[in-house]
Amino acid sequence: MAMIGVRELREKTTEVLRRVREEKAEYIITHQGQPIAILLPVDADALETAMIEAGKRLSNTGGWTTYNLLAEELRRAWPADQATQPLMDELRGE
Repeated sequence: MAMIGVRELREKTTEVLRRVREEKAEYIITHQGQPIAILLPVDADALETAMIEAGKRLSNTGGWTTYNLLAEELRRAWPADQATQPLMDELRGE
């Protein structure tokens, strides 16, 4: 799986997404050399099925309850010395 930095991804978004769509390329997205995300091609049928199943789970368990649990899990796992705003600004290209 190829690695690509956030800056390079921003500069080559069209090319990278074309490769994902047409060649089923997969990427590990990095920020300052550290992996932060994975970009994978999506099978439309499998995605639709997964979204329907996720919707059923959310409606059965209460969507906001699930959201709050995930948010709390992210808060606990996020490094205390790392602010989110600079990362969000960079991802937005600001």
